[in-house]
Amino acid sequence: MKQKRCILVIDDKSQSAVINGIRSKLSKDFDLDFIAIRTGAAEFKKDDSEDLDIVKLKTEIESRIKGKHLDIALSDFDLECPYFTGLDAVHMVHDIRNNVSFFVYSGNWNKVIASVVGQEFQKASIEELVGGVNKLIKAQIIDCIERADYQEILIDYLKKDKGNSVEHRLASLLRANGEMKFESCFPEFKGMTFNEIAEMIDSHSDARSDEWIEAVLAQTIAYLVKVNNG
Repeated sequence: MKQKRCILVIDDKSQSAVINGIRSKLSKDFDLDFIAIRTGAAEFKKDDSEDLDIVKLKTEIESRIKGKHLDIALSDFDLECPYFTGLDAVHMVHDIRNNVSFFVYSGNWNKVIASVVGQEFQKASIEELVGGVNKLIKAQIIDCIERADYQEILIDYLKKDKGNSVEHRLASLLRANGEMKFESCFPEFKGMTFNEIAEMIDSHSDARSDEWIEAVLAQTIAYLVKVNNG
């Protein structure tokens, strides 16, 4: 049985060739759902302008990932916009889904470091460099990689990542029956759709989701014990 993975890719240019290459190499073991966002596309321009409309971009990302579990996201750092970088894209996604891990890639890391630290790394103080690293850590960026390497690094990551946590599996199963309403074992969630509960689990937006998981697991064990005892 193929493993399902959902991957968000943000770049100012089309990544179709890279995405097709990844799909081809992993086709035997994975069913990959790529959500490709091209920030340079005409639909993300401000009216009567070539400037990026951040509101339109955020609305599109929110719409495209709604109802889906994101396993990993990638963004180019240089999105060819003077006021919106890959780090801004990471923060934008986290405004929508706050626990998504990222790879950020670039073909010019001197430019990236200068942007994150505030100046070229050769001139930066230790405090400035540490502050820049902390920005990346807080943004849940797994790694900063060369643009030319991101296909192979993503393939390697997917092969190693099992994605089989209880939370991941529950969210995936819930979304398979997303419009169904929950009725049992946890009164506080009664009447919520399975999609709404899955979104809560993925985003960690409500601590009660952990209590709900415990309640569902307890009910499952109780059912197994009953069946086992005839």
